Amino acid sequence: MDIRLLRYFSVLADELHFGRAAARLFMSQPPLSQQIRLLEDEIGTPLFVRSHHRVELTAAGRTLKEQAPLVFEQLNRALDLTRQAGRGQVGELEIGMISSVMVGLLPEALRQFRERFPGVEWRLKEMTPAAQLAALKERRIDACIFRLGHEDPAVRSELLQHDPLVMAVPATHRLAGEATLALGDFAGEPFVAFESKRSRFAEHLMHLCIQAGFAPLVRQQVTEVQTMLALVSAGFGVALLPGAMAHLAPPGVVFKPLTPALPAVPLYVHYRVDDASPVLRAFLETLREVSGTGAARDIPPEAQSEPASR
Repeated sequence: MDIRLLRYFSVLADELHFGRAAARLFMSQPPLSQQIRLLEDEIGTPLFVRSHHRVELTAAGRTLKEQAPLVFEQLNRALDLTRQAGRGQVGELEIGMISSVMVGLLPEALRQFRERFPGVEWRLKEMTPAAQLAALKERRIDACIFRLGHEDPAVRSELLQHDPLVMAVPATHRLAGEATLALGDFAGEPFVAFESKRSRFAEHLMHLCIQAGFAPLVRQQVTEVQTMLALVSAGFGVALLPGAMAHLAPPGVVFKPLTPALPAVPLYVHYRVDDASPVLRAFLETLREVSGTGAARDIPPEAQSEPASR
């Protein structure tokens, strides 16, 4: 049904006079009469009783007069929701992430995103980087967040921040009170590390130790940052990891900067190049604001082989 016919009907039902109704609608009377006839034909029943002296609503007309405002209200609501969706104010967002990013940037970005776009339903899915990329390409998630540069013409990788690497040691450790430490000072120490079979980041950290002149003695391998820090706190070893993890540390863990500083660990958000979702665009803009990166930046060629992190 042409919604204009219902508007014509509503005005005539209010006025019960073709002349006044036509004036309100900025049209002449004959076209209005024609449009009302079209509406009655479409519905299949008379809506008005017409005479030379008066216009009255039929029973069907009275019913339509009661229902028409509900139709207009629902239409306005649908149009408003459509406009909100176009601005990214309503919709859904599936975000893949690694456990170690749940400090600092991502929680703050999610907090601000929730405040700005309360009509968007978003869900976090904790997954390995490889699983995130597979889900992204299969359109099961909309964005990935992990510490891995990924080269793929269908995926855009955007650098969010760099995180310095530090050493987490038990508060009772013999080196905990030292002001300046080098990575080589931990040669021969037991390490708690990410599981090497599931994390390229673990391989990267192993390589850094080898560059410093020793192979780390990995006594415990874990998949979660919280488990790693709990083991460090209990004295089972030391751990090399991004400095942002200090926010997750239980009592009894001290974070020591290293001199010379090790290469900082990057953090990227990845999304499909062909994804034009306004909701995704709004989320990315929030990430950029919180990270301070401003406009989108593709992954630089020299960072394409950056390591992944759990």
